[in-house]
Amino acid sequence: MAEESMKLRCGVYGEGSVFSLEIERNADVEVLQEKIAGILSTEQHTVPPKLLTLYMAGKKEGERTKWLSGGKNVDDLLQGDVDHTYQKMFSWWKLNKKELFGPSFTPADEEVIHVLVDKFDVKRQRVEHSTSDKFDVKRQRVEHSTSLAELWEHSELQLAVLPAPHQLAELLQKPLPFRLTLRDSVVANRVFSPNGPLITCPDLTLWMDHFLVLSVFRRPEATASNTYWQCYYNALLLIPISLWHEKGFLVREHRYLADETGTTSLRKRPDYILQYKGLLLMRGEEMSSLEPIAKARAELTTKMYRWNVMLYGDLPYILGYATSGSDLQVVAIERSDGPCRATVILDFNIFEDKAGALKVFYNLAFLLHKMAKLTKRSYACDLVPFVPDENEKRKIVLLDGFIERTIQRTQSGGEMDVERLKSVYETLQGLDESSPVTHLQTVEKLSVKRDGRLVVELSPIGYLRLPTIDELSEWLRHMLTALKYWHGCGYCHGDIRWRNIVLVPTSGFSYWVLIDMDESRQPNTTTIRWNHRYHGHKLRFQHDLCQLGQLMGELPFELSHDLTTMQAMLQSAVDTPELTAEVALATLEARI
Repeated sequence: MAEESMKLRCGVYGEGSVFSLEIERNADVEVLQEKIAGILSTEQHTVPPKLLTLYMAGKKEGERTKWLSGGKNVDDLLQGDVDHTYQKMFSWWKLNKKELFGPSFTPADEEVIHVLVDKFDVKRQRVEHSTSDKFDVKRQRVEHSTSLAELWEHSELQLAVLPAPHQLAELLQKPLPFRLTLRDSVVANRVFSPNGPLITCPDLTLWMDHFLVLSVFRRPEATASNTYWQCYYNALLLIPISLWHEKGFLVREHRYLADETGTTSLRKRPDYILQYKGLLLMRGEEMSSLEPIAKARAELTTKMYRWNVMLYGDLPYILGYATSGSDLQVVAIERSDGPCRATVILDFNIFEDKAGALKVFYNLAFLLHKMAKLTKRSYACDLVPFVPDENEKRKIVLLDGFIERTIQRTQSGGEMDVERLKSVYETLQGLDESSPVTHLQTVEKLSVKRDGRLVVELSPIGYLRLPTIDELSEWLRHMLTALKYWHGCGYCHGDIRWRNIVLVPTSGFSYWVLIDMDESRQPNTTTIRWNHRYHGHKLRFQHDLCQLGQLMGELPFELSHDLTTMQAMLQSAVDTPELTAEVALATLEARI
């Protein structure tokens, strides 16, 4: 088994089954949930990953972890109630987090359990209904039986364009066009259309009853944290997530932990995001009942800074929600060239209006699906918004309006490498403050953490796209301009390749920017040891020009005579020490 993966044994509460699986060490817990859900699912019944609560089946004893072992003891435990003394595994945690398996975890040879799985079962929480609260099903004829996938035939929106923001409230509060038997008949009468067919849909009934059970028998204290309140909104979000799963609409959701201030504001990340193929469809801010909902709603837009087409494409708006305990506001955040503003669509209490909550989250599935399908998004970035792209040297996160780049201390580079890069990005920061358009990134913020990590916030955000034949001279002008300024600061870039050149889309025009200064060095101070045509040479300014010429030769079209001449000049730069970016730029301006 490869070092980057590990084998875990899992035990399931209630049914007593035990099985093994293999997973990447640095995977999120939500990936483990998905793998387990796939194992537990059958052709007749799909187990959504969000329905699973996972616990570490080990307890710390000093520096070591004692794992759950022993045949009968394990059987008794799995047949009993959930043991909450074990560490809960939050879906947004990494498996190699020190509170979980840690980076040096090695599976024991003996048969032990590593993960306990609690699969929600509404039967465990079911209570006897009073006669007045029951539907008399025997006197009603079930006219249709359906699955979650078949519900799309009842409810999928047939729209050519998205509804205007002022039309969203009516759409989200629309009664469901069928009837189900729920545990609360009063709520059911308000959720479903009275003229709709009575159907059986076990999965949708389960999710709706799940929320109703929670809202009646697990009311939190007034002082409960926003983390505690999340279980109610998770229960509601299970409804659209399950519908999307059955449709094959592969959305990705993510939550972020609050910091010590009780908010994620300082971390610049939304509390909750929902995205499809990198397109951000909905974001949420959640607070306890002790905080005013206006504060949560304000965080929706203060974290956004401005509308970013890299995250939201050409959507006319995205959806958002803000909570204060059981108070919920659903908002539309409209596309804007100025500050983002949230318009309240719905404002209610999920405990006082349970039927409203169920209708909104059911209809949300079809609205967000239509938003994703109707957008003509043309900006495909390799980074997924708010999800770290990480290796042993650095971590990159695409945030609202900028990239957060964290450079790690490595065993090979250590403190010297961090100091070098700190100097590099400080130089770039100084250039931003004193120069016109440089076609280099702007350093918005730079800091060195106590553990030695260097954190740099960089803007603008762009995406990889090769220039067309009509754009090539402009692309070359932008890149030579970037090198003129960077070489003027006394640094070689050192790594000119397609992935380090991005196109920045704006409402007026687009332009190319040279990014990633991690290989930047002063000329004649270092030998090229990384992936480079001139491996083993002393790095000089001319190596950057030569790499630029190489990229021109990789384009899938024939160059004009003038551009062919420019390419030849750039590719010969290593043997022409007097050739600089400034000279090449002047030559380009004279020729084209």
